[in-house]
Amino acid sequence: MIIFVNENICKMKRLLLLLIICVSALPLVARQGYYELIDSAECCIKEKNWEKAEHFLRTVLVSYPDDNNNSLILSNLATVQRYQGKLAEAVKNYTYAINMTPNAVTLIKNRASLYLDMDSVNDALEDYERVLLIDETDEESRYYHGILSLRIDDMNAAKKDFDHILFYNPASGLGREGLGLWFMKRHNYIEAVKYFTEILKQRPSSLLLSKRAECYLAMKKLNDAGDDIRKAIELSPDDGYLYVLRAKLNKLRYNAEDVERDIRLAEQCGISRELAEQILNSEK
Repeated sequence: MIIFVNENICKMKRLLLLLIICVSALPLVARQGYYELIDSAECCIKEKNWEKAEHFLRTVLVSYPDDNNNSLILSNLATVQRYQGKLAEAVKNYTYAINMTPNAVTLIKNRASLYLDMDSVNDALEDYERVLLIDETDEESRYYHGILSLRIDDMNAAKKDFDHILFYNPASGLGREGLGLWFMKRHNYIEAVKYFTEILKQRPSSLLLSKRAECYLAMKKLNDAGDDIRKAIELSPDDGYLYVLRAKLNKLRYNAEDVERDIRLAEQCGISRELAEQILNSEK
């Protein structure tokens, strides 16, 4: 009888030990499943299979609702939705992620960038202001805050932003570009050209070439404008705006046939004739 009791006690101990081992292994197994889902989502993202990536990221959130990394998962989900054009859902998930980690600068900048895509200027401006309250040295956010301030005609705020960038980083291309745009908006084309030229010496850019060309056109320096437009088209031959700009140059040169040719080229690159003619006939 005693032996029987001892045998049962031994069996119970073995079962208990097995149970403890199995329970202790559960988190490891769970994490393995978590990482498998993350890996699957990453593979889909690399393949730009946004729909499948969204499925795996949603599965992670449903399966592991209390995971500490869920703010990052939500941010990734929002980015994947953004690529699919689901902008309202993307904003919602960026916001959920930011609410979970209020000082995560990268997440706030992601939402600000989306607001820019949606042309929600005030919302984007608020997000960049929020970033700068957390980190006043964030150069990219300071630049975009300045650009958006320009857009709403807050010239003083914009100037402060660009000056701030150059104070802390005198070599900043973003600071110089911002000041170039600031002077350009004030019709001080000579100063604008100076800043654009400083950047272009270091970094060729079709955008900056087009901006300097606009200044040259306003100053009636047609040969200089033509050189910049030609270089810009070489860098970005699919940018329809550049053909509109060249049409504007040809209009000033009274080359009607070339104007029409460039409008057609702009249309082929996605610019509507109505918009092209509107730009062409503007005084700026």
